[in-house]
Amino acid sequence: MIRQAALIVVLIGIILSIGGPPAASAAGGDCSRADVQMGSCPEANGVFDHGGVDLSAGFDSNSGGGGGAPPGADGGAQTDENPDQNGDQGTVTVVDPLVIVRDPFFVNCAPGSPCDPSLVVSMSDLVNFQPVIPTQGMEPNGWIVIGLPTNFFAAASAHTRSGLLLGFPAEVRFTPAGYRWAYGDGTTGGSATGGASWADLHLPEFSETATSHTYLDAGDFVIALTVDYSAQYRFAGQPWRGIGGTLAVPANPITARAGTARTVLVDRECTRNPSGPGC
Repeated sequence: MIRQAALIVVLIGIILSIGGPPAASAAGGDCSRADVQMGSCPEANGVFDHGGVDLSAGFDSNSGGGGGAPPGADGGAQTDENPDQNGDQGTVTVVDPLVIVRDPFFVNCAPGSPCDPSLVVSMSDLVNFQPVIPTQGMEPNGWIVIGLPTNFFAAASAHTRSGLLLGFPAEVRFTPAGYRWAYGDGTTGGSATGGASWADLHLPEFSETATSHTYLDAGDFVIALTVDYSAQYRFAGQPWRGIGGTLAVPANPITARAGTARTVLVDRECTRNPSGPGC
């Protein structure tokens, strides 16, 4: 009997240890491992309110449970401190600091502007750019021996001018492309080069050259020279671009008299007296 009574007491203690504490534990908001396994823990709920997250265990925080936040205390993560007047709760915006958002960039190139790849510039657009006026010379200077070559030559070179092209700052480069002479006797001649003096060509006087002309009649003649320039242009920071055609620029005219040559006796030769007759 004593053994049976002791067994009954032990069983009662076990029952009390299983049934009693879980209820108190649940009421107090503390869950043991056994409570979790038996499913007797209250359900935890989260409420987002007034700048914090309040956690409770399925009962009013004023009931003495340990799961709620103390009165007047803010909970958890901070959010918008000023919810709107309609009572809507604030929102949390998360921005990845590694994401860089850039506005798209577009090059707005107006037609006819320097950046327009289809822009076409013609010689008539070069009204603000005046090339250097070429000059010409001849030898013998100012006179012509009938039947002998008279040598003509021009002075012109590549050069650059600055100004406004179609309303934009630009540079224009002029390059001599051809030389055309009108000899005044009804004949003309042309050359790709401007020629040179007999001395520069290392030729004796009255030698025929690429730019010489032989007169057959006596008289006074006006010799006209026109230089044809090719042109290129560029806007600031851009490469040179060609312009179709050429620009004709007249040089200074020369008046010369043609006559026959006679042999005369002189005091000194031309090398010693350059201003003597026939020199």
